[in-house]
Amino acid sequence: MDDRRSDDSLMLGIMLGALAGATAAAIALRRRFSAGPGSDERMLELPQPDGATLEAARTEAAAIVARLRNAFPHLRAIE
Repeated sequence: MDDRRSDDSLMLGIMLGALAGATAAAIALRRRFSAGPGSDERMLELPQPDGATLEAARTEAAAIVARLRNAFPHLRAIE
């Protein structure tokens, strides 16, 4: 019974450590410091993709789906 309790306390310690680390990372990421005077901190705006890029992406996606269906033939289709 003592082994079970020590395993429980070890898992609790691991979970609390992970929670503390995640909290510290969230706080650190929220505190963004400016890059200095004159720096541009606007969000990056990407142009809309053209037709050729969209068609290439659709072709690649269809190839990936076909490979997955070949690899897992017994799965139901997700609707």
